[in-house]
Amino acid sequence: MNENNAWSKRYTLTVKSQPKAIWQAFVDINNWKRWNPGVKSITIEGPFHTGTWFTMVLPEGEVVRSQLTDVSEGKYFIDETWVDETRVNVEHRIEASGPDESIVTYAISTQGPQAKAFGEGISSDFPEVMAGLATYLAETGSM
Repeated sequence: MNENNAWSKRYTLTVKSQPKAIWQAFVDINNWKRWNPGVKSITIEGPFHTGTWFTMVLPEGEVVRSQLTDVSEGKYFIDETWVDETRVNVEHRIEASGPDESIVTYAISTQGPQAKAFGEGISSDFPEVMAGLATYLAETGSM
C-alpha cells in the first residue's frame, strides 16, 4: 500500500430532536460515555473550540488523543486522530429536517498506509453510536 491511500464513508440518521439539543449532547463530553459505547472516559483540554485537544479511554483501555480541527457551533465539529501513520478525520454534522427532527451525519475520512483498515474498524460502530445518541436524547427529553 502506498501512503496516499484514502478511504471515506458517511453515515446518517434522522433523530427526533432539534439541532440545539444534539449540539448540547456533543459538547457535553462528560456524558459521551452514556450514549457512546466506544468511550469509557474522556477529558478535554479546554473549551469545545477549534484547536482543543481531548483524550478518550476506550473500553479495552486503549488511550486515543485527538484534536478538534474545525468547530462550527450548533452545526458540526471535526476531530482528527493519528493512528500510526494514518490520519483519521471524523465529521459530526447536524442539520434540521423538520420542526423537531434533525439529520445527524458522521463522516469519516482516512489517509495513509492503513486508510481502509483503520477507517472500517473505527467507523464500524458509528450506526450503534448514532442510535445511542438518539436514545439518549429521547430518554433525557432533549427535544
